Amino acid sequence: MARPLRLHIPGALYHVMSRGNAKQPIFIESQDYERFLELLAETMLRFGVSCRAYCLMPNHFHLLLEPRDFPLSRMMQQLNSAYSQLFNRRHDRVGHVLQGRFKALLVDRDGYFLQVLRYIVLNPVEAGLVSDPAEWRWSSYCATAGRNAAPALLALTEVWQAFDATGSRAQRRFVDFVDAGRGQAPPPGVVVVGSTAFAAEVGVALEPHRGNRDYRHAERYAVRPSLDRLLAEGCDGAARGVLMREAYRRYGYTLREIGAFVGQHPSTVLRCIRRAGLEHAPSEACEGGQLPSGSHARIKI
Repeated sequence: MARPLRLHIPGALYHVMSRGNAKQPIFIESQDYERFLELLAETMLRFGVSCRAYCLMPNHFHLLLEPRDFPLSRMMQQLNSAYSQLFNRRHDRVGHVLQGRFKALLVDRDGYFLQVLRYIVLNPVEAGLVSDPAEWRWSSYCATAGRNAAPALLALTEVWQAFDATGSRAQRRFVDFVDAGRGQAPPPGVVVVGSTAFAAEVGVALEPHRGNRDYRHAERYAVRPSLDRLLAEGCDGAARGVLMREAYRRYGYTLREIGAFVGQHPSTVLRCIRRAGLEHAPSEACEGGQLPSGSHARIKI
């Protein structure tokens, strides 16, 4: 099974999520939440990670983290492993506590950072657990709003400065900003939550990993040029074949996707690529140049 692709970009913001195995609870008692936050603080300190926001829900959690020297995966592996062992001991259980590997989205600081932060602290409201985010004890909302003292694990200076240079005004504006976001859809993204320009920057970091099938296809090709950019208008013949090969091999577009864009059957796309003087695809993947009906198969060219 392909594993998640973990890009390490020091100083970048990551929206980290992990949920219970089979959506089962991972926090049952207050002590579970408290111990998780203690472990979070310990592992953050060990690996030099900063936390801008968090929200612990009964069967999952959200963190907004900024790693520096060490890849975030090292911290998260230790945190999740330590908490799972503790949870099983406390509740006399065995087996997996968390479902698979954690998910991490790179977050653009320009605007999207605040959208993700708002989404995180509104989770209990959207789930129907409380009517106001201030009522949920296990999130960073009250500390960010200035209603409670901030725990040591929270780094709030950047958050407040995004709203106002004065702390008290920043806290009030944060509260208003969160209230205005009720009912909104979560920020979209597979690897990146951000602008086109930010996605292009992340695409540079993704480039060396695109051909590595050990990682999930959706993540390797989450940030890539559109087909209208790759298949420039006015190109035809061998030139079009070269561009289609680039879209197919380097950027992971399927023959069906390319065919739909240029108005040709996938098998015609394959023949066009071949006629451009490129090496042949394996015969077992495409007998006689014909693709299986409805094929999404990746063919090595």
